[in-house]
Amino acid sequence: MRTSTLIGMAFLVLGLSACDRQDDVPGVSNAVVREVESLFADTARAEIALSPETATRMGLDTRIAGVDFKHTLDDRSQARFERTRLLRLELLERLKRIPALPADSDISRDLGVVRTAYEAITTLEAFGYGRYQPAYARPYVIDHLSGAWIDVPELLISRQTIRSRDDVMAYLDRLSGLASAVADERRRLESDAANGIRPPRAILERTHIRVAGFAAIPAGEHPLVLAFENMITSVDALDGPSRLSLSEQAQEIMDDEVLPAYVALADTLGTLAVDAREDPSVSALPNGDAYYRAILAFHITPDISTDVLHEEGLRVGAELKAELGAELDAAGIPAGTLAERIAILNQLPGQIYEDSPEGRATLLLRIDGIAAEATAALPRLIDRAPKDGVLMTRMAGFQAVYSGGASYDPATADGRLPSRMKIDLRDMNDWPDFSLPTLVHHEAVPGHHTQMAVTSAYGQLRLIRQLFWNTAFGEGWAVYAEDLADETGLNADIPYARIGYLQSVLLRAARLVVDTGIHARGWSRERALTYLVETTGMPRDLMEEEVDRITVWPGHAAAYLAGRDRLLELRERARAVLDNEFDLAAFNSVILEGGPRPIPMVEADIEGWYGRVLEQD
Repeated sequence: MRTSTLIGMAFLVLGLSACDRQDDVPGVSNAVVREVESLFADTARAEIALSPETATRMGLDTRIAGVDFKHTLDDRSQARFERTRLLRLELLERLKRIPALPADSDISRDLGVVRTAYEAITTLEAFGYGRYQPAYARPYVIDHLSGAWIDVPELLISRQTIRSRDDVMAYLDRLSGLASAVADERRRLESDAANGIRPPRAILERTHIRVAGFAAIPAGEHPLVLAFENMITSVDALDGPSRLSLSEQAQEIMDDEVLPAYVALADTLGTLAVDAREDPSVSALPNGDAYYRAILAFHITPDISTDVLHEEGLRVGAELKAELGAELDAAGIPAGTLAERIAILNQLPGQIYEDSPEGRATLLLRIDGIAAEATAALPRLIDRAPKDGVLMTRMAGFQAVYSGGASYDPATADGRLPSRMKIDLRDMNDWPDFSLPTLVHHEAVPGHHTQMAVTSAYGQLRLIRQLFWNTAFGEGWAVYAEDLADETGLNADIPYARIGYLQSVLLRAARLVVDTGIHARGWSRERALTYLVETTGMPRDLMEEEVDRITVWPGHAAAYLAGRDRLLELRERARAVLDNEFDLAAFNSVILEGGPRPIPMVEADIEGWYGRVLEQD
């Protein structure tokens, strides 16, 4: 099973009414409240100005964004990196100067979330390398999973809509801008390499293959051109000759600007790979040990011990592996290695869907039905359970080739794009039936889709809060949602579904071990790969993807299990305190309605909640 959740890049997209609010705060003058609200608005506008692509992904109205963003791309130059670092330091200083506010007020909570996030981001930016937004952090300018070379095409194909002549020109302007974006990142990559900041060889080689493959596609057959041609057919104001002319213009931009930029980037990647290091750890970078601690603070929480995390992953993994073995025994799967037993399970009738259009359609209907069943169970899990639907779709060819797995995209605020769970169906062997329930529970219901729907319906977050994402909270909830689904009985009537659930959580534990193993304990790529294969029973090629993902995205994989385990600990504490008064749906609602925030703030909210329950009794 492969998941490739892109929530951290998709951001929250709540109702626009949530972006403009003025709260009365007891004990605080209106003047101070206005000052803080003004700072929140200034900060949001500054971040959106830095990233027009974020505004498109969110589906913001230009009035809300404060800038006409849809014709331009993010500036990826080294000069912009430096200006952004200084701007965020200035914003952080302004946030720190705000006088003390009542701790239980929404405005104080928002201030805490934003200030904590900026402290983590500016700490990372001080190292002088990497890429940082309020929702993600990466140590390298580009890698095989991210960078302008893939992020911009994904944006244009999946998130940029065309309904008017201006939309048409916006697409072409951004297509032309892609060449400069790729060139800027190539120059930064070369500069970083000269200063000892270079991705390891395996990453450079994998990225080189993907970029070169992208560059080899003829302009007339390129996904960027084909998507454009498909989108302009719906613009009524364009006649046939106009569409033909626009298509030719797009092909010309590809031939003359974009593809040469990709060829140059591929050449640089190939050259840098020749004498690149084998060591996958960010500890090999300048001040790398401190960098790993800082990126763990960004994804999880400050001052967290890598030894504690590593041991937690080993402990949870051992427990899950034993339980998984017992489930396989109960299912009558013959003894052997975990990989051998899972392979036998895959071969059972009804597990692998037919490699045909009919088989793919059947699988999509299957996951749609799983989501519907989970939605029906939501009132047992969440107060005021939302009923927002999610569209189950096959992942588009471009994203499938370069990302794969499964992902969730929230609906855009402008209503142009619905909430979607996307799944790569090129290889049907990737998705045995026993793996599908937990996949849906993680990506859709009660996972990411429910998470977004609750926050949208009841969170009423300011625009500045909608820009920030906390990995331990967001991905921790999605893994915890897998637990909730299993505890609620959603796996009970589906053959072998508990095996899929246990293997999924086992993978999260194993990734935590590998994340800390690589970046804090000096594990080699081969040691990490062997551990993942032996621990999870998953195919070696898929585990290679996991190791390389952890290599270029340190701390991110660790946050899944770390966040989930913190939520489980909070739940057990609340149960112990409230005993018979404990209400699971109310507990879960407290977690979700506060929106993405650091785990210590979630803990404070839970303590406040059960304190109020005790007072009422």
